Amino acid sequence: MVQLPRDFGHAELPALAQLLSRWPPGLPCAVEVRELEFFHKGLAEQSLNRLLISQDVDRVMLDVRALFATPAGLDKKLAAAQGEKPKVPLHVLSTAVNPVVRFIGHFDEAINAARFAPWIERLSLWIKQGKTPFLFVHTPDNRQAPELARQCYSRLAERVALPPLAEFAGDRQESLF
Repeated sequence: MVQLPRDFGHAELPALAQLLSRWPPGLPCAVEVRELEFFHKGLAEQSLNRLLISQDVDRVMLDVRALFATPAGLDKKLAAAQGEKPKVPLHVLSTAVNPVVRFIGHFDEAINAARFAPWIERLSLWIKQGKTPFLFVHTPDNRQAPELARQCYSRLAERVALPPLAEFAGDRQESLF
C-alpha cells in the first residue's frame, strides 16, 4: 500500500506513474490519495483512475463516515482521530483485482455496524467476481480495531464462503514470538 501525502496532487502523477512502472510484477499494489482534487470526479481523479487501471493497481477506498458520524465533543481520542484522518468523500471504485477498503470506525458499535453494512454487499460482490478484497480497519485509538475487523469478517462470512478465523486472544499482544 502506497499512502501519498495530503498535498500530492495531479501535477505529481508522473512521479506516481514512474513508481508504478517499476513496481515488481505479481506484487499487488494499492495507492491511497488524500488530496481533495482526486475526489471531485474531474480531470485529476480521471487521470489517477486511468493510471491505476492501466497499471493494474488498486485505489484505496478510505471510508471515514463512521469516524465523522458525531462531533468529538469532549472525547480527546475521537477529536485526535478526527484531526488526524482526512475527511474525504468515499469513492467506491475497484481499479484492479485486490480492492482495498480502509475503514475508520468510531467508538460507537452501532455507528460502525450501520456504516459497514453496505460494505458487506460490496465485498460479497467483489469476491463473487473473483477479486480478493482487503479490509484495513481502524478505530479512534485502535484498541477496538481487531474486534471490529473480526465482526466485519463474521458478517461477510454469512454471505460468502470464507475460511474460519483462528481464535482471538484479545486486543493485547502477549509476546513477540
